[in-house]
Amino acid sequence: MTNRIQTRKKEILDSLSARELEILEQMANGHSRSEIATTLSISVLTYDEHRKNIRNKLGLQSHADWALVIMAVMS
Repeated sequence: MTNRIQTRKKEILDSLSARELEILEQMANGHSRSEIATTLSISVLTYDEHRKNIRNKLGLQSHADWALVIMAVMS
């Protein structure tokens, strides 16, 4: 499992923009969408767009996919 997470982390870092990584890190720390938007000085709708872009770029389809990405970011 650890190798899979590390491999996924490299894919994540290579695929996402700096802002998308900031948002993903905030998500990994358990912050809500409104907290993330406030912290990053963006609107909730902009947060939603970034989240959608993350999902599309990484091919996330399920909560399990998101969990794997969050685990990779936190490692």
